[in-house]
Amino acid sequence: MEGDDFIVIGGFESGVDAAYHLASRGRNVRLLDRGCPWERNTSDPSVALSTYSLERMRETCFTTHVELLPDTSVISVSRSDDQYRVSAPGGRHFTTPTAPILAGGFLGSHRLVMDLFEQRDDGFPLLSEHDESTRVPGLFLCGPSVRHGDHIFCFIFKFRMRFAVVAKAIATSLGLPATRLEEYRHWGMYLDDLSCCGEECIC
Repeated sequence: MEGDDFIVIGGFESGVDAAYHLASRGRNVRLLDRGCPWERNTSDPSVALSTYSLERMRETCFTTHVELLPDTSVISVSRSDDQYRVSAPGGRHFTTPTAPILAGGFLGSHRLVMDLFEQRDDGFPLLSEHDESTRVPGLFLCGPSVRHGDHIFCFIFKFRMRFAVVAKAIATSLGLPATRLEEYRHWGMYLDDLSCCGEECIC
């Protein structure tokens, strides 16, 4: 990429990755995040950076070329002549001659079917213990939008442990045997007891 002064918006995995690669090429980066994910004291990758990313942040290229700006929500990005202006609350502004890089994640596709689910207080679908809609019987949700209590299943190695739970519920409702699904439990791929999760990441 052209330029040597960059602003990356979003300090989670994709933002840190972008900042790291720019820094490793000697580019200066300001990394803005509305929170401070690099300081969260948890091992759960749903809400904190992976160990891999944290280790990258300790490398000399990163500490030399990246300025961390936590608790910095972005309210607008505008362009005037040859400068981009990133505005934050409190009258703070950051300018750069290069287009800011947006690494703010994505909204899940569950929003397309929210009318078929009741909604939790956090906006995610309310599910039965078998990941079934409490509004439309027989409709199940799989994937990164699955939530149970405070447990977040947004990474594939987490939410795929719920596939067997859904499969068993469907098989049982159809009067089909589901004993073969126990093989998934042997492989660590069948999570139906959430009490073992505790407060930390189950994986």
